Amino acid sequence: MRTRIALSIIILILASTVVSAAGGGGENQVTDIQNSDISEVTFSEVFYGNQDFDINVRLNDNSNISSIQIWTQICVNSGLCYPPNPQDMLKDNSTGIWTTQVDPIDDQTYVNWYFELIEGENNTRIPDTGWGWKVWSDCWFDSEKWGGENYNEDGAVCGEIENTPALGIIGITMSILIAAAVIHRR
Repeated sequence: MRTRIALSIIILILASTVVSAAGGGGENQVTDIQNSDISEVTFSEVFYGNQDFDINVRLNDNSNISSIQIWTQICVNSGLCYPPNPQDMLKDNSTGIWTTQVDPIDDQTYVNWYFELIEGENNTRIPDTGWGWKVWSDCWFDSEKWGGENYNEDGAVCGEIENTPALGIIGITMSILIAAAVIHRR
């Protein structure tokens, strides 16, 4: 009996953290780059569903960085986030600007990213932990509400997408675990 109660409490705590992690829908995030080799990061304020998303980095003049790797992750409206994708940024020698593009996918909610600056044998991650940047798409769902400049409140959103997103893998897993606990209790 105690095991079932403990399992139920763990499931409820895990479920509540999933919901709270999805908060802040539509709010882009940026990381402080003051104490790094990066002087500027530029990108669009919206991740459009039909356009490549460009990310540009300018380094400090005294930087000895030889390459930049960017790790991107796209999350979709069902609550699923695809595995992180590493890419080498390309440097334009005439401007000194490093660039990369993120390809859009169907039903995207936002894109996250962080950088790895490589100087010889040393790698510096910006930020040290977590995702440093997040840009929301033109039509997104954050597990609580819809938003974005292409959101349509007339019953359908984002063109053909309906206003009832899938539960996502986390929601399905939680439902199965709760059902198993209830059935096992009987």
